[in-house]
Amino acid sequence: MEQAAGLGLDGCVVRSLGGGDRLVLHLDGGLLLTVRNDFRLLRGAKVDHFYPALGVTASGALGVLAHATVTGATVTLAGGLRLSFDTGHILAVAPDPAPGVPVHPWQLASPAGPLFTGGPDGGPDAGPDGGPDGGPDSGQDGRPDGGPPA
Repeated sequence: MEQAAGLGLDGCVVRSLGGGDRLVLHLDGGLLLTVRNDFRLLRGAKVDHFYPALGVTASGALGVLAHATVTGATVTLAGGLRLSFDTGHILAVAPDPAPGVPVHPWQLASPAGPLFTGGPDGGPDAGPDGGPDGGPDSGQDGRPDGGPPA
């Protein structure tokens, strides 16, 4: 079961990719999606596994995401991330941080700072002004539905 996170990424184009000890997607509007946890790139029955702690190259299988357009962005109830692209690929980030990596498996940031961070406690952390997208329109606990705190 999944919950729409309201990340606002639909229609964003991946302008470039970065690798190393994390995957970085440079999106429209200066947005950066940083993935530090293990993730998969899926397309049909084909699945490629990536382990940033061992190094990620922004070419090869991941190169197909360069200039791709995001068609959907979902945060799972456990705090994982699923991005769909117009290429038919899905980037799926595991919700739990891998051993030896920072506690947040992924983060979406703007030039002004973090907007949304995958949380280690099964949900996203609130942005700087209380909302998951940094906006004032979210509920008391940073959940888009305004539900009670966990």
